[in-house]
Amino acid sequence: MPDEPSTGPQPETPHGAGSGQPGPAPAPETYVWALVALCVVILPQVLVPAKLREGPPLVVPAIEAAVVLILLAVAAKPGPVPRAARPLVLSLVAVLILANTAAAVRLVALVLRSTPEGESPPTVTQLLVTAVTLLAANIVTFGLLYWQIDGGGPDVRRAGAGRYPDFQFPQTGTPGLAPPDWQPRFPDHLYLAFTNVVAFSPTDTLPLTHRVKGLMAIQSMISLGVLVVVLSRVINILPP
Repeated sequence: MPDEPSTGPQPETPHGAGSGQPGPAPAPETYVWALVALCVVILPQVLVPAKLREGPPLVVPAIEAAVVLILLAVAAKPGPVPRAARPLVLSLVAVLILANTAAAVRLVALVLRSTPEGESPPTVTQLLVTAVTLLAANIVTFGLLYWQIDGGGPDVRRAGAGRYPDFQFPQTGTPGLAPPDWQPRFPDHLYLAFTNVVAFSPTDTLPLTHRVKGLMAIQSMISLGVLVVVLSRVINILPP
């Protein structure tokens, strides 16, 4: 006799695995790490005494504080991010990058110029503290920018509504390294910005679009100028 159909409990077919239904959407991305990174950058800029550093000007931490307030407002609001918030965040981050770049140019010009008679040159401590704060701001601000523009931003990436990504992460390029619904989050873009500063090139993550290639080139040029000029001056100042 033919086997009768089983009437017992059947194993459930997971969504997205042969059921014809999409799997669950990734959880909304938290803004906590972006806020923490910005606060970590702001603190030395406002707490370190001016006699121990040469800048950056107060406009840089002021713009950073404005970005923190906007991100706090976005994070506190339940539901999707308002459409007007992302252009505002992008504009503030762009202004912050310009201000930090101007501070880096100012530092390089200060190191290269000849010290007027009667004026004491910057000390090793001033140069190193300023260079560290500028590079830290460079990493965080570009990390914020990459996070906000990659594939249309966090909300667009989560919804899968973006047409193409701006970066290819290892988890998206090789199957099996992460869950199928894996999406890059702020710590991934922050690490990307860090490696671009210390290596002056992409490491494990590849830029795919012209706009992020240009941004990564600008970020590398800023860090290269600060590191080369400041470190060479520090080496000359230090006693043999």
